[in-house]
Amino acid sequence: MFQCKPLKWFWGIPPVLLLILFALYDVGLQIERDLNTRTAAKLREAGHSWARARFNGRDAVLEGISYSRSELDQALQTVAAVWGVRAVADGAKLIASPDTYVWWAIKKEQRLKIRGHAPNKNVRRTILGFVKAAMPELEVDDKMILAGGLPPSQTWLGSVSFALLQLGRLRSGTIHLSGNKLKITGEAETTQSYQAVKTALTAQLPSGLVLAGNDVTPPVVKPFFWRAKYLDGLISFDGYVPSEAAHAQILVQARNLFPEAKVNDDMKLAIGAPEGWEWAISASLTQLHRLESGRIRLKDTRLEIEGVAADKKTAEDVAASVRHGLPPAYRSTETIKVRKVTKPEEAPAGGGSG
Repeated sequence: MFQCKPLKWFWGIPPVLLLILFALYDVGLQIERDLNTRTAAKLREAGHSWARARFNGRDAVLEGISYSRSELDQALQTVAAVWGVRAVADGAKLIASPDTYVWWAIKKEQRLKIRGHAPNKNVRRTILGFVKAAMPELEVDDKMILAGGLPPSQTWLGSVSFALLQLGRLRSGTIHLSGNKLKITGEAETTQSYQAVKTALTAQLPSGLVLAGNDVTPPVVKPFFWRAKYLDGLISFDGYVPSEAAHAQILVQARNLFPEAKVNDDMKLAIGAPEGWEWAISASLTQLHRLESGRIRLKDTRLEIEGVAADKKTAEDVAASVRHGLPPAYRSTETIKVRKVTKPEEAPAGGGSG
């Protein structure tokens, strides 16, 4: 006769439960492996090779380092669209963002250092091509790092190209891009290149680029020379001036002193004027005005004035005024001649009507 032995049944239950648990666990692993395989394939097809999905059952966590927020969002959508995925959590990282995407270059002593972000190797090569075109003679130290978060690509590359062109016009300097904001500092190579940079920064900025800082200075010039010439109703200027304000003041004084004269202005900005320069210019122009014609040459602190006066007293007074009117550190040479007066021919003796 069959006898029920509950105790023996009890000892048989745990092995059965373990078998069930192992079976469920194996099914879960199979589901995760299947989802991993199919999701990885979908991410590759969508061009998101940087991304990977980690599964816990049917729930995914997207991981990796993305080059942009929009790219990251697209990868999340790709994973969510895989059949069998229940939920997707964002565990990926952005290297940078459009507001913090930085890039800069430093030019000094025939060497160019390039630092900051670049979105990929192709763009990096393009930037180095810009460098070679703008500054082919420089040794390049490139330590750009690949990073996401790039602002609109064409706008950003146009800004980099524009900034490098300006840096090529400087003897030394720095360009710094943060997002779409440009800062530029340095000393211009020549007075012409200074004017070119000034024009570019005021009238030729690429669309979308914002000038956040401009500290470009004219070149340092030694010796610092300046010239003025007054002849036949024309007063001409050339040489260097230390500032826009000094430039404007010379023109104002010239128009006040020579209101009928035509002005020819070929003065250029530069650094290197000695102390008292504007005083010396103003004093010498005032004396040039007293001459019928003449010229001024100023080289650092040495001034030469020559010309023609209407009479001896004016000639002597102009020479003395120049000599004593200059700043203490300045020295002058004065060569002032007196205009020759042609005497009228005497009338013939005994003349008269017959």
